[in-house]
Amino acid sequence: MLTIAQLRQAAAQSGARDIAFVEIDVMLTHLLQLFHERNLTTQVAFKGGTYLRKMVFGPRGRLSTDLDFTCRTDISRDDLALALMEALAEPYHGLSFHFDRSKDWYQTDDGCAANPILRHAGNAKGVKIKVQISTRERPIMPVVVSPQVDQGYFRDLAFSPAAIPSLALEEVVAEKIRAASQRSKIRDLYDLSEVSQRPLRKDLIRSLAVLKLWSSRGPGLDLARLLARIRSRGVYDMADLKNLLRRDQHPDLDGMIDRVVANFQFLGQMTDGERALAADRSQRERALAETLAAGLMEA
Repeated sequence: MLTIAQLRQAAAQSGARDIAFVEIDVMLTHLLQLFHERNLTTQVAFKGGTYLRKMVFGPRGRLSTDLDFTCRTDISRDDLALALMEALAEPYHGLSFHFDRSKDWYQTDDGCAANPILRHAGNAKGVKIKVQISTRERPIMPVVVSPQVDQGYFRDLAFSPAAIPSLALEEVVAEKIRAASQRSKIRDLYDLSEVSQRPLRKDLIRSLAVLKLWSSRGPGLDLARLLARIRSRGVYDMADLKNLLRRDQHPDLDGMIDRVVANFQFLGQMTDGERALAADRSQRERALAETLAAGLMEA
């Protein structure tokens, strides 16, 4: 783990809001490396907001204290939880992992999770990190081994950050669309706003979003309903978002909403098959879903 002096230097060089901001990012880098070295990443694929920061946006991405993964093999949920527990059993490069075993380890019908408190010589109180592994569904597209975007503090680490098996970017974006269709969170809005400014394989994202929402057994992909939720200005906590960004980043709520509304219009341009799945809340069109997913595996 970096020393306090190194963390301060990294914070000053990167424009981070404070030393704690960098500390969390460094901790997440250590956890990814630990999971890589313990072969946990041969069973799971990285995804979520931290994936976007680590593999896509780099230091300008929003901070997250979560590591989210999807199981990608036939390993049982119990064995997956055991592998996670074993990976966090011993200190790693100056980081130690502490748990209240009554509440910081748990399994659900959809996966397993751990909420370790990470401590090091410069922080005896520690920082709680959430690690979640979903077993609800397998990756639809082929998993991609993704390099981490370089950050200034990498040169001070005791290891070279590994490339991590991850969901394809299109599938990560589709999961963000699913999340934004089911809840109104400023973090989802920010992530979609930022990613919408990059070149996107729009047809793939739309098909993936249709499948992700279809598999959730709730309302299917509906552009009008999604945009109505996106436009719900009163539910967003801008203070929460600002705490996750660098000092020089000043997010504009109206601008973010306008970008998402304008740049995700392609979600309404469904094929007949996608439209049928979006309307299929009873999951009767399983053969159609399997055909669509098979095509995406080859895209």
